[in-house]
Amino acid sequence: MKLKRNHIVKALLAVVLVAGLGGVYLWYRSRPINNKEDSSETGEKDNRAPDRIFTLKKGDLVLGILQSGSVNAQKKYKLSLEAAFNTKLDWVIPENSSVKKGDVLAKFETEELIERIDDQQIQVENNEKELSIAIEEEKILLSTNRASIKEAHDRVVDTDNNLRKYLRIERRQLRDKLELEVDNAEIALVAAENALKKKKETLSQSVSEQSKREENEQELKKLQNSIDAAHNNISNAQRDLTLFKRYTNPSKITSLENAFAQAQLNYERVKISTASQLVQKRRQIANIRRNLRNNRTRLERYQSYLEMMQLIAPVDGVVIYGDPDARYGRIEISLGMDIRRNRILMTIPDMNNLVVDFDLPEQFRSKVKVGDRAIITPESMPTLKIPGKIRSIETLPVNMIIWDRNSPKIYKSVIELDRQEPLLVSGVNVQVNIVTKTIRNTLFVPIEAVFEDKERFIVYKSSFGVPKEVEVKIGDSNDNSVQILSGLEEGDKVYLYRPYQKKGQDGS
Repeated sequence: MKLKRNHIVKALLAVVLVAGLGGVYLWYRSRPINNKEDSSETGEKDNRAPDRIFTLKKGDLVLGILQSGSVNAQKKYKLSLEAAFNTKLDWVIPENSSVKKGDVLAKFETEELIERIDDQQIQVENNEKELSIAIEEEKILLSTNRASIKEAHDRVVDTDNNLRKYLRIERRQLRDKLELEVDNAEIALVAAENALKKKKETLSQSVSEQSKREENEQELKKLQNSIDAAHNNISNAQRDLTLFKRYTNPSKITSLENAFAQAQLNYERVKISTASQLVQKRRQIANIRRNLRNNRTRLERYQSYLEMMQLIAPVDGVVIYGDPDARYGRIEISLGMDIRRNRILMTIPDMNNLVVDFDLPEQFRSKVKVGDRAIITPESMPTLKIPGKIRSIETLPVNMIIWDRNSPKIYKSVIELDRQEPLLVSGVNVQVNIVTKTIRNTLFVPIEAVFEDKERFIVYKSSFGVPKEVEVKIGDSNDNSVQILSGLEEGDKVYLYRPYQKKGQDGS
């Protein structure tokens, strides 16, 4: 029994000896190689860097997405020329200047605007004179039109009276006169015939001398001539009566009726003409009034622009040139530059309510949702950590480069800070670590401690100060750490580099 125990002790000593020799060999392989030439020339000793070793312990592994963003003010006072008038920049306050409410921030040239105002005043005065003259012309035209209409109406009344007078009085008088002439001619004929007959009877009953006979014959001849003249008078009177009935009377009636119709047409023409002239004159007055109104409006607008020819600070704050929300870069502010309406020249951000804007890549959209926590780290202050949460994510993605349809798609997103940090100002660039998952009470190591060897993952575990290659199974990871599912235990120490290389040289 004692002999058997001695064999066991010898075997254990042999194992310890072999292990010791192996450790010496590994130490020899892993020790840094000094540069003999440098040491011989300088005579200095090789200063070795201390081992970079991480001790495993359980904790909460925060998984997330690291993105770049910028601090932005929720409320900004964007200042621009409000006047619809192109001008030039005459003076501007330096950028990043602290201003008080009511301070003048910029001034614009007003020379051309003042010329416009003077020209517009002249236009208004000319329109007022034109309107006064046109109103007087309208009064004269109204008086002239009334006279013309009255004259035309009187002509209608006169022609109507003439027609009525002829039909009722003159025509009958003319007809009666002609009929009387016929009657008188017939009476004269009868008288002449009776006188001739009586003379003949007287001559037939008496015997007269030769001288008396000649005298009687002459008297009979005169009586016969009277009868012939009476016949002619009857014919003439009857002809005149016939002419009156067939031609003179109808022609007279037609002439009077035509005169009356022409007078009526002329009356209507005068009414239309005068009304047209009045309409044209009133239209002219309306146009002058419209021009006057428009010119007065333009004059008032130009005069109001004078008050807009300088930018006034609406609140206390710091002046930033341009529009910080513009996607195409900031405007270059310089004296003499062209200024147009609504072109943002400067901004005064409200520093009391800041948020963080960032672009969420399309490939991460399914991993991030509204309400996820985030850690904000300013690039200029890496030790400052500000918690927050995602407040909004745009519904539709847009191209990162808006004019390049092949550029990556992003979702415009906003993070609301849990607290307002006095050191933060609008425009500061930050790193945004979006917390998508937290693994509670798990083992994890820095990501530089894990190496990939073909299809497996390994770490170098420190065993009695000697590195030992250990295969591990990994889980989730973030940009800094990786979860260890198996292969290591809490308290194990792992190297953060490949131990068989210089400690100042990281390998993978």
